[in-house]
Amino acid sequence: MSEWDAGQLGVYDPETSRWREWDLPGDNPQPYAVFVDDKDVVWLSDFGANAIVRFDPETERFRVVRLPGSAADVRQLLGRPGEVWGAESGVDKLVVIRTR
Repeated sequence: MSEWDAGQLGVYDPETSRWREWDLPGDNPQPYAVFVDDKDVVWLSDFGANAIVRFDPETERFRVVRLPGSAADVRQLLGRPGEVWGAESGVDKLVVIRTR
């Protein structure tokens, strides 16, 4: 899940009844939408960085993909094998990231 005010990505493990959280990179992260792709990689939109952020749960590392339009405001993320799609509501465009 995204934690807008905390600037974090969180996950709950029902087997251990524990939460884990990771701070997104950058000065003012504001994570919003979350999508988990077919390889269990987590993708988030980040309003603060005007970016889509990739999180690899195996390495626990982030990679930031900056969006070309200013104030893109990606509120939804979806995808299909090999692609992540975002709706840039702030600039009325779609963005696709090819992951393969």
